[in-house]
Amino acid sequence: MEPDRAAAGPWTRSHRFDFRNHYCRPPGHLRAARRLVFGAILAAVAAAALEAAAQPPRAAPAAGPEACARGREAYRRGEHEVARTALLECLAVEGDRLDLLLPLTVIALEAGDQAQALRFADRALAAAPEDPEALYWNGRALLAGGEPPRARERWEQALQRDGTHYGVLEGLARLAVGDGEPTRAYQFLMQMKQGGLDQPWLHRLLADIAAGRGLWSQALGHVQDALVLEPQAVADWRSSAELAILGGRLDKAVEYARHAVSLEPDGASLGGLGEAFFAADQVDSALVYLRKAVSRGGGAPRVRFNLANAMEVAGLHEEAGQQFRLFLKEQPNDSVGHFNYAIHLQKQGQLAGALAAVDQALRLDPGMLTAHVVRVQVLEDLGRWDDALGAVARLKELDRDNLAELNAWEQRLVRSRGAAEGAEAAGKMHLLHMVLTDREQLALVTEALGRGEDFAALVVQHSRGPAAARGGDIGWIKVDEMVEPIRGALLALRTGETSPPIESKGLIHLFKRIP
Repeated sequence: MEPDRAAAGPWTRSHRFDFRNHYCRPPGHLRAARRLVFGAILAAVAAAALEAAAQPPRAAPAAGPEACARGREAYRRGEHEVARTALLECLAVEGDRLDLLLPLTVIALEAGDQAQALRFADRALAAAPEDPEALYWNGRALLAGGEPPRARERWEQALQRDGTHYGVLEGLARLAVGDGEPTRAYQFLMQMKQGGLDQPWLHRLLADIAAGRGLWSQALGHVQDALVLEPQAVADWRSSAELAILGGRLDKAVEYARHAVSLEPDGASLGGLGEAFFAADQVDSALVYLRKAVSRGGGAPRVRFNLANAMEVAGLHEEAGQQFRLFLKEQPNDSVGHFNYAIHLQKQGQLAGALAAVDQALRLDPGMLTAHVVRVQVLEDLGRWDDALGAVARLKELDRDNLAELNAWEQRLVRSRGAAEGAEAAGKMHLLHMVLTDREQLALVTEALGRGEDFAALVVQHSRGPAAARGGDIGWIKVDEMVEPIRGALLALRTGETSPPIESKGLIHLFKRIP
């Protein structure tokens, strides 16, 4: 008799996984904050260097006015080589002035000459040690020369003198990100916003940092701020849909994704709309748009991954398997992809493949608790009791919060092992039995089994045997009491295997050995 499976609590083989819970990890640029690409205000700050330094620390002699004016004008036009020559000529006559040294620092930085940039920046700081612009550009030169701690020191000094200096705040935010301190970076960027800077790039950076910390609603608010300024930015509408999914605002996710499609109906937008429909449990609509997205190149590999999951939920198991395999070919190191493929194979009764897939998921992510759970389930389905018990022991080490349920599962496995060993010692096998009436039916079933469809489900659909309603489960059978050729076929079966077709008394029999 099969041991009771109902009393083991949530950590049991009945604890199967809904693909909607695993359809998508946060999108690539939202799983962690994107690498911040600062510099959107570099040109503005550089240009402002002339204006901010227009008042020299001492009265300027009258010599060389033409060279000075020519250098400043060339600098404003972006003609840096001309500007550099003229500004150096002016510097030789006029001496160390900020309105000469700061542009020369910027030009050297732009040219990649860090040593020269630092020489000019040091001279500027010596000329005006309290000036925020001098402190800022000295920090920029130090950072370019590979000295972040000294750059931070300069910028913190500058911030004490001008708490709204956008360049300083941007630089400190950059260093905070590099130090793995996204919260500090977020605070510096928010100071820029609160100081009156209202730019799409700033809102997007704030969104990235908030998303990297899992603050989906906060990140969505920042992206929406960017859209107020650039309402046609399709990438922001896509990001809004992704963030709305992650934040559980599924109606808004569909709305934002639809708007992205209306602006640009390419593979990326169609894929986003399909994902939004899938998250909202509108599987038929999800399939329509995910198929379209994949057929058009779809953009991110996750679109194909979500198509596979949607197909699985819709019962399109063969197509789902194909899409999972294509996804894993593109993304062989995706642990969640291998995990979901393992669930797919497990549901289709392809237990050896399921075990291989979940083992690969665990090689890539040893701490994935759900993969450990599925591994125990598959081992139990295979009747590998000792391996299953070892897997539960490992799970108990990793999941101390569910020891009571895991202990109950462990005890049930011990009982199952004892029952199986006793039955096998008595010459018994636990079998599923399918009875077919003709070879046309057999061809349909054989094709379905080849696609990986579940044997028990096929029994319910096609079998004419008395156990059809319960998936063909005829319990533990003493094989020696069976007639030939059935007895010989059953003796050759290992757990999880299906027998070849056996014809007897005008009927066709198929058996599957289960734990």
